[in-house]
Amino acid sequence: MIMVLRLLAITILLCGAGGFSGCACPSARCGVPASPAAPCLHPLTVGEQVPPDVLVDCSAEPLPLPAPTEIYHLLDETTCQCHAAANASLANMVELERHWAKIIMECDGKIVRDNLRLDRDLLSLHASDLRNAAAASALTAFHQLAGLEAQQHYLQAGLEESRQTVERIDKILAKGLKIPAEVQRDSIVKQINALEEQQLQLNLLRIQLNGQLQTLLACPLEETNFYWPQVDWQPNLTAVDLETELALGLAHRTDLRGLNLVRRQLRQTTLPIGRGVLQLADATVGSVEPRPGIWHVARCLHCNHAEVPIRCQQLSLFYHQAHQGTIAEIKAAAYKISLLQQRVVAAQRIVLELQEELEKQQKTRDVNYVSVFRLSRTRGRLFEAQADLIEQIVALQVARVQLREAQDMLAVECGFGPHLVCGGCCDKDGGACPTASCNTSRRAKCHCQQAKNCCD
Repeated sequence: MIMVLRLLAITILLCGAGGFSGCACPSARCGVPASPAAPCLHPLTVGEQVPPDVLVDCSAEPLPLPAPTEIYHLLDETTCQCHAAANASLANMVELERHWAKIIMECDGKIVRDNLRLDRDLLSLHASDLRNAAAASALTAFHQLAGLEAQQHYLQAGLEESRQTVERIDKILAKGLKIPAEVQRDSIVKQINALEEQQLQLNLLRIQLNGQLQTLLACPLEETNFYWPQVDWQPNLTAVDLETELALGLAHRTDLRGLNLVRRQLRQTTLPIGRGVLQLADATVGSVEPRPGIWHVARCLHCNHAEVPIRCQQLSLFYHQAHQGTIAEIKAAAYKISLLQQRVVAAQRIVLELQEELEKQQKTRDVNYVSVFRLSRTRGRLFEAQADLIEQIVALQVARVQLREAQDMLAVECGFGPHLVCGGCCDKDGGACPTASCNTSRRAKCHCQQAKNCCD
């Protein structure tokens, strides 16, 4: 009874103190401020029956797009990949966060050290994943730029051939002669306009890809500097070993390694990290946690221990789902490579057939009276087929980059694999610890303790 009276007296004193001191939140007296709203009032009109006049003064010339000079900056594939991985800003920020966690570990208690040790492993995996993504973006832009520069050659050759054809037609018509019925000047002019439009699009794409590479490689953004990608244009048509690629990917995927790490090192002290990881699967999973406060802790003292096996089962389900998703992703990337290899072979066959046809027409030109227009049309088809072959080869190279990205191998190939902590010591090989101890009272030893999996 005396305790109740004391609590009542403290409550009255606090309320009285608030009344005498005045309101601490004067902005709350005005209520919720109104949101701005524009009225739906618009004048009425009648639609114009005359088409707009779009023929303005054409004397002003538009600003030309930046174009490369004779000098480029040479860039090879390995340099592009590894420099992008090294200069990934987000990954470097994560590494600094990991270093800060190490500083706190050196001065705090065991429970904090256990959590931060697991945090540091997850941060290292995340940094490697970010570097892997940066390297993939750089390599994709690298191969696309290489294909663009190669296609420019065939595009320019096709333009010159079409313009020469129009000049021949004009000369024949100027002499009062007739041109063959299958030769349509309007169609060739439309083709020239389409090729010029494509050339403009490629010039803009060249600027964008160079800017993307400059950003990923941490180079100054200058639209006057252009890269020349050094690429081996011989397509790799070796069949993909699906089982080997799958085993490599499952061993290096950072998401699987992170889930497996949390699952094996989950205990009462590391439950906050486990809940946070589970929320990556769904915002509701891992959202329920014991209420803070001494009364809640005392009342649920015999129930809180049940959370660890529940979270372990949830993590196992999450791991299984991610494992199946990884298998599907790697298989899809491998099958895409097989598909593009077939397309490359088909494109090569078309180019060879057109080359043979052009050579045959040139050899029998005088005998079979092959017209210059027919030769020009064959050359145009050949240039178009060669540009398509370049496009298919680039798509194949990008697909191989996507496979290595799905395996999380791009950063590892450049020496930026994750460095994990196992029992307080660094796993220098960057691999996950083979086992983890479930004994929460153990002391940190400089090796991985052989113990049963916590979530088994």
